[in-house]
Amino acid sequence: MNPYNYLFYKLTRFLNKKGNNEWGPIYAITILLGWNIVIIYVNCFRITEENSKGGFKYGLIVIVIILFITNSVLFLNKKRQLEIIKRYQNESHRRSRIGSFLVLLYVAFTLGSIIFA
Repeated sequence: MNPYNYLFYKLTRFLNKKGNNEWGPIYAITILLGWNIVIIYVNCFRITEENSKGGFKYGLIVIVIILFITNSVLFLNKKRQLEIIKRYQNESHRRSRIGSFLVLLYVAFTLGSIIFA
């Protein structure tokens, strides 16, 4: 199981129920991963208000833009979207609940790390 594809699948089921909003899950997965990268980036480089005006922010902006472009290329492909949906669509009820719980845990962890960082 590919966790990245599974996260996209769960976000698609939540944000794109009618099938006409391909950008919603792409933005959501980019924002979630982008926040995680920002938290790790800030903690690894010990970025404070004084040194945040330097080149650190440009590196971070480039990383987030590359992440968005990568997600767009990966998930705007309709054939790939249908393969992902087909792969996880027939999972058992128990497995679906566990997967939903793990995705909610990931989202809660991400939001918690933003609040408490």
